[in-house]
Order: sequence, then structure tokens, then C-alpha cells
Amino acid sequence: MSLGEKVFSSAFLLLIRKIWGNVINLAVMAFLARILSKEDFGLLAISSVFLSIINTLATSGIAEYVVYYDGEDKSEKLNAAFWLNLFLTIAVVVVVVTTGPWWADFYDNKKVYSLLLLLCVSFFFEMGSTIPKAILRKELEYKSLVYYSTVSMTIISIGKMLAAWAGFGVYSLVIPQALVSPFLMMAFFIKTNWKPLATIGQAHYKAIIDYSKHIIGGRVLTKLVNEGDNLIVGKFIGMEGLGIYALAFQLANLVTSNVVVLVNDIFLPLFSKVKGDIERLRLLYCRMIQFLSFISFPLITALAIGAEPIVYFIYGPKWLDAVVPFQILCAFALGRSLSSPSSSLFGALGRPDIGFNFTLYFTPVFLASIFLGSQFGLVGVALATTVVRVGGSIISLYLSLRLIQLRLADLYRLVKSNLFSALIIITLFSWSFFVSFEEEKWILLIVIPFVLYIHILLQRLFFYSDLVSFFQELKIYVKMGHVLLNKIFFLKDQSAS
Repeated sequence: MSLGEKVFSSAFLLLIRKIWGNVINLAVMAFLARILSKEDFGLLAISSVFLSIINTLATSGIAEYVVYYDGEDKSEKLNAAFWLNLFLTIAVVVVVVTTGPWWADFYDNKKVYSLLLLLCVSFFFEMGSTIPKAILRKELEYKSLVYYSTVSMTIISIGKMLAAWAGFGVYSLVIPQALVSPFLMMAFFIKTNWKPLATIGQAHYKAIIDYSKHIIGGRVLTKLVNEGDNLIVGKFIGMEGLGIYALAFQLANLVTSNVVVLVNDIFLPLFSKVKGDIERLRLLYCRMIQFLSFISFPLITALAIGAEPIVYFIYGPKWLDAVVPFQILCAFALGRSLSSPSSSLFGALGRPDIGFNFTLYFTPVFLASIFLGSQFGLVGVALATTVVRVGGSIISLYLSLRLIQLRLADLYRLVKSNLFSALIIITLFSWSFFVSFEEEKWILLIVIPFVLYIHILLQRLFFYSDLVSFFQELKIYVKMGHVLLNKIFFLKDQSAS
């Protein structure tokens, strides 16, 4: 199997897992949203923020180093990475346990500390599986990663519903994961058949840290950006407001969050393999941007258009306050979907310092804007988030494009067909159209799938050559699907000529 086919196969497996994960997550959230309160979701969000920030500070970059490094002493480096990761994980747990009561007092809710302790359990075992998972990622062996994570995710989701039904309240959101995570870690070690040696390899720590330090710094700042809005909303608007905002943010980034994870998992090892060939690297990056825009633009547009019926039917009428923030944040999600590969490109080329320096300047600007936006409620926070982060996405794209000798004008040519189609659809399905069906929201759910197909038809009408070119390249990897693709999108079979 060629490198390209292996990458596409891995991406396809991850995509299937993401689709299944989203289906399960929507079903679970629809159930929990009707049982648990808005405050419960806010409590979980604020507890998770604290742990994730400390986690990022201590352990980011180690898995990336394992994927990146390919020297003759890589087995020794791998062993050293395991012990360094373990020591840092233990340090995180100690910090959380000792400082957690302060965090709970800051938000004036004792449940926060109990949630932190349960999150620490799952965190410890998840971090324990870092090295075997990195080994599988390095070789693009995603079949086992997808299988184990899908099974565990399904069990955890069912466990959440059962725990909520049994009356565990907000704790039903974290108990199942704490119970399943040890078994998942053992499964990954068994699959890779890798065992750490007794020697901790401290002589290699400096090399690992030298590579990881900019990744760590960049991700800590990125985490402050990603979670800073939650911190400010939770403090100045309250836990109930945070629950609403967290739901809106999750829905708006439903596509992007999955794309970001998939892109980082797949393209860091891929970029690392071709980093010496700038022409090939540039081609891969351009094709990836085209693919991201082709997937993200129609899906996020459909989410924005159908925001109210989606919230109403899935989560219930008590969550309708999340609709407007949800729609505003969709604009930010579009920008994030295109800038998501930047960190993988920086890391693969050995320039994580670029991402770090950018985030260093961006973080204070973002946090200040969120604080100002919080004075105008959740809508103000959503607007501040969208405006500032879209600007940040453009700058991040500029930096990554410059690294491979491309310009923003080149980027525009890659995404213009999808951008143009999205703008037309938003204009066609205007606010007045949806007001006419205010009392019959179920009709709008039927309209949403047509939005996706109209997006493709518009591209066929106005950007036919670009669409044909895109699918011709896609068919190289989907050899058995070319006839189906031609039939679905009314494209002529170019191979016949």
C-alpha cells in the first residue's frame, strides 16, 4: 500500500469513528440534557478546564516527539519518553489534588473538587497510554486505534445514560470514563506489545524537552485561548450561563473539532515523512486545505441555518438560549477548520516556535476581548470570540503558508468555490424563510440535508472544472468509488476519454 493510500485509509477509519462518535454523542447529550441541569454542564466545563490546562503544561509534546523522531537510538528515546510522561502525569495529579479546593472556592461550588478527583482518575490512565498510541500513530496504524477507542467510547456513553438514569446527577458525566480508562490503556499496551525498560533514560530528557518546549508553551497558551472564554463566562455570567455557552460552542465546532483531531493525527506523521521535499509538502498541504473546505463549509453552513430546530429537537426547549451564540460561533468554526493544519505543519518542519510566538501575542488580546464581551452577556462573548479568533486564523494561515512559500491569495483560490457556495446558501435560506416555519420546526430539519446537496450543485454550476479536478484526485484513493461519485454529482467519466 502506497503512502497516499495508507493515509487515506487511516483518514477514512478515523472519519468513520468520528461519525459514529457524533451519533452516539448526540444521542447521549439529547438524553442527558433533559435530565441534568444547565448548571451541571457548566460545572463539568469549569472542572475540565482546570485539569486540561495543567495537563497541557506538563505533558504536551511528548507524543509528538515520538512521532517525529526517527534516529538510530529511537528505542531508547521511546523508553525515556514513557518515564518522562509518567513522572509528569503524576505531578499533574498531585497539583490538581492539592490546588483543586482553591479552584472550587473560586467558583463557589464544592462539587467542582469532587469532579476534579474523578477526572484525575481517567486522566492518569489516558496519559498512561500516550506512548503505545504514539507508536501506532507513527506507523499510521489506525485500525486498532479506531477499534479500541470506538468500543470504549460507546461503553462510556451508555454508562453516562445509565448513571444519569440512576440519579448520579452531574457525576454521571465523569464516572463511566474513570471506570473504562484503565482497560483501554491495557488494550493499547497489549496491541503494541511494547514494554518500558526499568532504566528511566534521564539522559534523553533534554532532547525531548528541547523539542517539546515550544509545543508545550504554544499549547498552554492555546489552551488558555480555547478555555479562557469558559473561565470568564463561568466567573462573570455564572454556571448556568456557562452550561448554555458550552453547549453552543460544542455544537458550532461539531465539525471542526472532529476535523482538527483527524488532521493532527494524520498529517503530523505524513508531513514528517515528506518534510525534505518542499514541492510534495506544498502539494499535500494544498490538497488538505481543499479537502477541509469541501467538508467543513457545507456542514457548518447547514448547522448555522438549522441551529434552532437542532437545539429544539435534540436538547429540548430549555436550551433555546444557546441558538444565537451557536449561530455566531459557526463563523469562527469556518476559520478554525482551515487553520487547523498549521500546528501540524509547524511541528513536522521542526518550527513549533512559530506557533508559540503567534499564540504568545494572541492570547492576551483574546482574553481581554472575552472579558469585554462578557459585559454584554453570552451574545457578547460569542461575538468577541468569533471576531478575534477569525482574525487569528487568518494570521496563522499566513504564517503556515509563508513557511511553504505560498500566499493568502493562493489559499483563496483553493477555497473560493466552497466559500462562494456557502454565501449563496446563507442568502437563499435567509432569516425570513425560517420565520415562516416558526410553528413547524420539524419542516426545517427536512430542509437541512438539501443544503448540503445544493452546495455541491452550486459548485457544479459555477466551478465545474475545480470540482472535477478535486474528485479526480480523490478517486485515485477511492478507486472503487469513482462511478458512484460521478453519478451522485453528475460528473462526466474522464477516464473514458
